[in-house]
Amino acid sequence: MATTKVPTIKDEIFRQELDALYRENFRPMYRAAKCVTGNRHDADEAIEKVFVRVFEGQPPRVFRENPKAYLCKAAMKEARNILRSNRLRKWVGEDLSELEIATHNGEENARQSLIAALSELDPNLLEMLRLRFEQEYSCKQIAEELGRTGLGVAVNLHRGLRKLKKLMTTPGGTR
Repeated sequence: MATTKVPTIKDEIFRQELDALYRENFRPMYRAAKCVTGNRHDADEAIEKVFVRVFEGQPPRVFRENPKAYLCKAAMKEARNILRSNRLRKWVGEDLSELEIATHNGEENARQSLIAALSELDPNLLEMLRLRFEQEYSCKQIAEELGRTGLGVAVNLHRGLRKLKKLMTTPGGTR
């Protein structure tokens, strides 16, 4: 059973300070994030993520020295992360759409083909695929979980999906 934390005066002061920071810095953060993403929804998401991070954790020393500069830079970094994530999601999505697994009549054959193809893949790659598609982890989350880089995970997923496609479309998967 989860217990709820009773807000203290310190929590209320922190919330008020955070509200003031948000009001003071929203516009410059938004402009910075929108310049990077070119999209207002992604810019808003970047700002949200920055403030969630500030709210949940201990802000770094740089934040205390110059909050406005820190928040603008953090918004730009988060916006770049969102762009990168969107590109990787699109990249992996295109790979999945290329699998062309048969539907209706051939569902059982496709399922058997998929199981056979998966059994030929490396266990590390299987774990990445499981985290990506079963648990819906991002490449960054998979990287953190497995102690790898986000780019390395993205490349491994891309190559793994290509190999999976090849194994499913050609008997024996070799050519």
